[in-house]
Amino acid sequence: MTRSFRSSGLITLFAISLCMVSWRVQIASAQTQKGAEPPQKVEIPPDSDYMYRKDAATIDDIKAKETDPQKRADALVAWVKSNPRATRAIAYAAADYSEVVAGILKSGDTQRALTMIQTFQAAAPTDTSLVSLQLRAYYDAKNFPKAAEIGEKLYGAKPSLEMATTLYQIYAQMNNLDKVVQYGEKLLAEVSIDKSYGIAVQLANIYLQRKNNDKALGLFAKLMDAYGDKVPAGYKEADWNAVRAGAFSLMAADGYTKKDYPKAIDLYNKVITFAPKTDETACTAWYYIGMAKWQGKDQKGAMEPFAYAYVMGKSLSTKAKDNLDNLWKAEHNNSLDGEDAVVAKAKSDLGIR
Repeated sequence: MTRSFRSSGLITLFAISLCMVSWRVQIASAQTQKGAEPPQKVEIPPDSDYMYRKDAATIDDIKAKETDPQKRADALVAWVKSNPRATRAIAYAAADYSEVVAGILKSGDTQRALTMIQTFQAAAPTDTSLVSLQLRAYYDAKNFPKAAEIGEKLYGAKPSLEMATTLYQIYAQMNNLDKVVQYGEKLLAEVSIDKSYGIAVQLANIYLQRKNNDKALGLFAKLMDAYGDKVPAGYKEADWNAVRAGAFSLMAADGYTKKDYPKAIDLYNKVITFAPKTDETACTAWYYIGMAKWQGKDQKGAMEPFAYAYVMGKSLSTKAKDNLDNLWKAEHNNSLDGEDAVVAKAKSDLGIR
């Protein structure tokens, strides 16, 4: 019993000693910390949500206070120069700055607008917010090579129909036909013919100039499938008739070359519908209607088309008269008697005196 009591007392005394040591260690530790250097101040990241909200409020305040557009733009640039690391807020400032520049562009002062864009870009070299506006400014200033340079970079970074259309228009202004074809083909591949017929016409004519009849033929065939019997928006009827006459001429010539004479005759008749009554295109159409009928063994039917081609006095008129004479003689015992009546009727039908 006494031994147990003594053991308990010893344990209690040992526990008290441990507490005293622990307490002294804590005091020593606290004293050491109290005498140490204070921790460094932690910087708030300039693009954190907190700083962005704070900076955006400052930019909004500039916009509200500076009612004069130029002064507001100058104040925004000054803020950007003072906060070069706040990239999120700089983009926000660029949006307000763009409004000022867009207004100046609208007024027609492109040089001033370009100077302002360059000023902002010098203050924020890594910000690209004003690049599209810069392209527009160069385009309005008719500096098409510079506009094309910017457009190519934008398209390379992020291809889009909108930028392809812009580059197509820029290169059309520069008469850079290789680039017109390049971007025109991109647009035709993604935009339906009912919305891209103007591009299709332009490219078809370029292909014709380059003697690439297969490419031209393919585009004209698509165009006539969609607009062979109607006039697309934006075209005057006379202008579209010229397109139709040219398109059907090419398609008809292809049919004739492939010896599809019924198809050639049908298409050449469409040419006659849309071409001026007595011009070169109509004369050619009449001539080849005669040739297609002759090749198709309809000799009598070929004489009237040859007569029309003859009386027009165009490049194929002499050949048309020779063919008419030969066919007439074959049908009339080697005589030309009565042929003049066919010629007179052709003149009357075409209003030729």
